[in-house]
Amino acid sequence: MSQIENPHLYILLLIEGMYLFIPQDDVVLVEIIADVHKIPSSQGEVGWFLEHGLESPVFCLANDLSLLSEVSNSCEYFILLKADPQPIGITCDYVENVNTKRQSLNMQDVPVSMIIPNSPIKQLVLYQDKIAIVCTGEALVKYLNFQLERFTKK
Repeated sequence: MSQIENPHLYILLLIEGMYLFIPQDDVVLVEIIADVHKIPSSQGEVGWFLEHGLESPVFCLANDLSLLSEVSNSCEYFILLKADPQPIGITCDYVENVNTKRQSLNMQDVPVSMIIPNSPIKQLVLYQDKIAIVCTGEALVKYLNFQLERFTKK
């Protein structure tokens, strides 16, 4: 991963009522869900984004970060995370740019007693009276790959 240009700029995703913060520098782009070509697959993706010269799989997560096999009706957007060899998409209900410095959000490391193996969650933050999770794009991509292995074994 490259050096973060502004560590206070995040993309906030709303996924089934759960808030997820990802550094803006880890996100390639944000698009509307209508731009996803929904193609049934047994590989875990719910479709593909095939524009701007990109061929990227798009995945749908539940609010517990498990993989869903279909896009929920509440999904209106998706983001593309930086990944090698191609970006990886994640659907969401809502997306917003957030400057944590301007909003005085204080991110805290996950307490050792709450760390779950293979979890991408690195920090927690109180946002709009809810506990939100924070993870890097790299950790989320790694987690998705781990989930895909489990998904395709079913």
